[in-house]
Order: sequence, then C-alpha cells, then structure tokens
Amino acid sequence: MKIISHRGASAYAPENTLKAFKLAVEMGSRDFEFDVHLTKDGELVVHHDYTLEHTAGKHVKIVDCTYEELKKFNVAWHYRADRRPQHVPLLADVIDIIAPHADGLNFEVKNDGNLYPGIEKKLLDFIKHRAGLLEKSLISSFDHGTLKRLRALSHTVKLAYLGHGLSTMLLLPALRKARSVGAVNFHLALRIAFKLNISRIKKAGFNACVYTVNTQKDAKRMQAIGVDGIFTNHPDILGKWTLKG
Repeated sequence: MKIISHRGASAYAPENTLKAFKLAVEMGSRDFEFDVHLTKDGELVVHHDYTLEHTAGKHVKIVDCTYEELKKFNVAWHYRADRRPQHVPLLADVIDIIAPHADGLNFEVKNDGNLYPGIEKKLLDFIKHRAGLLEKSLISSFDHGTLKRLRALSHTVKLAYLGHGLSTMLLLPALRKARSVGAVNFHLALRIAFKLNISRIKKAGFNACVYTVNTQKDAKRMQAIGVDGIFTNHPDILGKWTLKG
C-alpha cells in the first residue's frame, strides 16, 4: 500500500508550500499529491483552494492574479506554528524538489466548471517536456469535464477519478464516469472507505486510494480491506510503519 504525502508534509508545515514539500522529502516520502491552478498570466501554481482566504486570510482569487501578484501574499498566515512568509509556489519549483525522489506524482487539477480554460493542455505539455515525468505522473480531478478533456488530449496519461461527497448509493454511477474517461485510479474519502465499497472499486478494475488517513489505526484498516494507497498529512509517522504489498 502506497503512503502518499498530502500537500507535502502538511501536518508540519503550511500545506502546498515549498517548505512542506522539502520536509516530505526529508521524511522519506516517495509519493506526492498536490493541487494545480492556473494564474491570470498562464503560470501553473500549487495551492488547494481557488482563493487565498484560508491560507493567507485574503479573499483573492488565483484566476484573477498574475504570479507576481500572488507572490505578495503569505500563505503561511493560517499556520499558527510557523507564520514565517511562504508564497504560492510555481509547479515547476515544486517538481524540482520532489521529482528526483518520487516514485509517483499525483497532480490534482482544480478546474470546476472549466474555470481555467486550457489548463489541461498546459499541464500535459509541462509533464511531457520534463524527462521521466510522464511515467511517474497521475492526474486527478473532481471535475468530470476536466478528465474528459485530458483524455481527449492524451490516450496515455494516467487519470484518477476523485469521488467528492459520495455516498455508497452514488458510488456505482461514479465508477461508470471513471470508466468513461479511462481512469486507472478511483480516490474516495475515508468516511466511505468501507470494505464493500473498496471491493466494488477494485472489481471494476480500478486502484483504490483513500484520503485523508492520519493514524496508523486507520492505515491498518485500509490495508486490511485492500486499499492500494492512502493520502496522509503525516508521512513521517505512517512512513515509518512497515507496510506490506
């Protein structure tokens, strides 16, 4: 079972910052997940939300900012343990830190309602033009349209369908959507990661990964029911636990 650092070592540093990714590498992470947006001037950047409200305390939309404007905001503002300035990083800078140490890279594209037209091609071009990156890469999204556009642009890129707000009742329709874009992975929340649901996902031919798992108790339960990977904010704790398979 893979242990995937979630937004870097985000329990110990401001999420999705260069500091968080450097720390995840130091903790021995080999698999990484992060969120990708597109700035007003066409730069791929790493941040979770569409605005900086949570991280910087400012209701600033990434889509409305150039990268130079984004760099002015301290996205460590929310992190009480260490508020020393950190800015929204370029995707390229994140990849420079983690790719040499990575077995797997999970690019989560934030693009609800096609907010960032052209982000799919921009990201694919970025991945394809970096030696050795495509083989390590998996692109995920909650937005079905984004996954459809990615598949139309590339028949080889690995895709993951992200189940958001799913109930057990809605799982089967979501699996059909995942199959329609040729996804290889299906990612779901811990709260609905029951043995029956994991069995259905795997029987449908997908790898099953679960977010967000932050205790060894939950990690062991996920491994016992056949989960292929877990996203965690604590890659140090779970990374030290010897996982079989």
